[in-house]
Amino acid sequence: MSSQMEMKFRPKALKVHGSDEWMADSSKKYRRVFDRYELRYIYVEFSFYNKLFDEEDWEAEITLECIVNTTKPINLCKLTQKRKISKEENIVYVRESWGNPELGKHWLMGDFRWEAWIGGVLVSETKFHVEDLGPDAARENHYFDIESIKLFEDDVSVDANTPKQYYKQFNRNETRYVCTELKIRNKSEKAYHTELFFNFYNSAGLLKGSSAQMQFLKSGVVGDVHTIIGGWGSPHAGSYKEDAYSIEIVFLDRIIATIPFKVGETWEEGDPDLITESINTPATVRITTPAEKTNSDDLLHESLAELNALTGLDNIKTDVNEMVQLVRFYQETGRDFLNKFSLHTVFTGNPGTGKTTVARLLSKIYKGLGILSKGHLVEVDREALVAGYVGQTAIKTKEKLQQALGGILFIDEAYSLGGTHLGHNDFGSEAISTILKFMEDQRGKFGVIVAGYTGNMHEFINSNPGLRSRFDKFFGFHDYHPHEMFAIAQSIFAREEVVPESKAAAHLQQYFQFIHARRDKHFGNARTVRQVVGECIKNQHLRLAAMKKEERSQELMTTILFEDVKEFELTDNAGNDDDRRIGFKR
Repeated sequence: MSSQMEMKFRPKALKVHGSDEWMADSSKKYRRVFDRYELRYIYVEFSFYNKLFDEEDWEAEITLECIVNTTKPINLCKLTQKRKISKEENIVYVRESWGNPELGKHWLMGDFRWEAWIGGVLVSETKFHVEDLGPDAARENHYFDIESIKLFEDDVSVDANTPKQYYKQFNRNETRYVCTELKIRNKSEKAYHTELFFNFYNSAGLLKGSSAQMQFLKSGVVGDVHTIIGGWGSPHAGSYKEDAYSIEIVFLDRIIATIPFKVGETWEEGDPDLITESINTPATVRITTPAEKTNSDDLLHESLAELNALTGLDNIKTDVNEMVQLVRFYQETGRDFLNKFSLHTVFTGNPGTGKTTVARLLSKIYKGLGILSKGHLVEVDREALVAGYVGQTAIKTKEKLQQALGGILFIDEAYSLGGTHLGHNDFGSEAISTILKFMEDQRGKFGVIVAGYTGNMHEFINSNPGLRSRFDKFFGFHDYHPHEMFAIAQSIFAREEVVPESKAAAHLQQYFQFIHARRDKHFGNARTVRQVVGECIKNQHLRLAAMKKEERSQELMTTILFEDVKEFELTDNAGNDDDRRIGFKR
């Protein structure tokens, strides 16, 4: 690489992830260990600092290669793009992927690495591993069982053999690192890599810090116990304030344990009480496929029953049930119903009104009716379709369209692909053109649902004659009424096996009425309800964690008290629109 090229950039990071879901601060679910049967694509994100930021534009040829790490390395793919680096880009991100839309089809067990090249010179590389202990290994954790979890204070040099003193409360004036000693009992005769994330949260549920530990467990005797230590803090005391904290341990994108602890004026020896143990909560799945059904009628009836059981959405339920009756009538009488029926639909409404849930059910209903062959849902947004350089958006968009064949492509906030506020050269228009052509070429083989705010979606559809002609069916998702919000809350509480006492229930009902009366277009609906219920349950857990184990009666463990919900005040928070909209106490 020429010295002139070296002066233009400095590598930042090369990261791997197995999901295209966007997280906070435009990040992804970065990992280095994956289970074969959870994978469709492996994604890579290469970032570098632009040394000519705010000075001048320049061009680079960037190549991302994926290689199998064997004695004779095998090149799986070589993805090259010529990229214009704008002087307005401080940090440049290049993202690619490789795989197959069929779950568990492409990636086999092995050790791999991604390499990043600029101008024909290797500038960064990172390794990752794919494990295979069977199709159900990730979901049912055939890798290991938790033997014990204990907490201690130390510095970063500690290892499994270091003598330790275990605590459930730490001294805020002396604590440097809070460390987790996790003992796991091996369940596999095969060797495998285990990557564990230790996420530390304060009492407000905010992420305070995180660390990751990867360990290779050599094949050996089933039942062997291994120790893995993860912690967070700083070399000097003071990172932790007087508060109640919790640690979530995550393996293969699933929470395997949650451990509460306190930081106060004094030390308190003892083992932590696990509020949640091995809950095996999966991360959000962006492509979902219904379980295989031997009888399409069963799938249709079950999906309709699930739709009709949802809270609210009366107009949607009526439209869908009438549609099913008409399609069945046309099928029974041998009529050509496909020419009378559109798979392409516009969903309009505020966030949290059930648009994604209904889209998922519609895909299964269409499969049950025999209209779609697979009945899966592929959920995307602008970032999943649009690239930042000429010619690549069509490729990126077509990849998602191919994944959606036999099912439904669900485009959230679809209006971000077009609109009068976008320039003529915005690549969103390229995505729209690609989608419209694919809809024409693959007519009847898949559906497209575009969703977003009501006003924005009408402007979006009317902005393009091709959109107006293909999307002639609209479903309006109305805001939930206060009594419907409380019903949703009750159902979530029931799933968590807790019940709010009468005073707590009355306060929540009043609170939902209060925020509903002050809602705007950003009102979160069911999303807000889930946030509120999650906060209540967290408050209950923290209250229980503060009690002695023998004081926790079964009634206390299953009851939400007024003190768990009182933070949701019936007063406006002045000076912050977000606080007022959500209604959380500052």
